[in-house]
Amino acid sequence: MSAPRSTVPGVVVRGIRSIQVVVEEVRSERAAQLSHFDAVDTKAGVLLGFAGAIVALSSGSSGSLAVSGRWLAVLAGLFALGSFWPRRYWTTDLRGLREAYLAAEPEFTELHLLDSQIVFAERAHQTLGRKVLLLKASMGTLGLAIVALAIGLAVR
Repeated sequence: MSAPRSTVPGVVVRGIRSIQVVVEEVRSERAAQLSHFDAVDTKAGVLLGFAGAIVALSSGSSGSLAVSGRWLAVLAGLFALGSFWPRRYWTTDLRGLREAYLAAEPEFTELHLLDSQIVFAERAHQTLGRKVLLLKASMGTLGLAIVALAIGLAVR
C-alpha cells in the first residue's frame, strides 16, 4: 500500500493520512457555498425588482391599506437590497503564502492551507446565513405588501 498523494505534485503526505479526504470535502463545501451565494443573489434581485414594480404601480392608490402595502413593498425592497449587497469572499494571500511557507515542510504548509480554507468556509457560512435571513424577510414582507395592497384596492 502506497502513501497517500498530496495535492502538491510529487509530495507524499506521510504523517497526515486523511488530509486529502478533508481537503476535497472543504473544496466541495466552498463550491457549494458559491453556488448558494449565486442563487440567493439571483432571488434577491428578483424580489428587489418586484418590490420596485409594486411601489411604482401602486403609487396612485390612496387608501390606508394600499399605502401600508406600498411601504411594506419598500421595506421588502430594502431587505432584498441588504441580501443582494456584495459580500467579501475570502481567498488565500498568495504572496504571503509564498513568503511564509516556501521553505516549510509540504505537510506543514498543506495543513495550514487547509486550516485557512476551513476558516474561509466558516466565515462564508455566517455571511450566507445573514443573506438568507434577509431574503426570507424580504419574501415575507413582500407577501404582506401584496395582501395589503390587494385588500386596499378591493375595499376602495
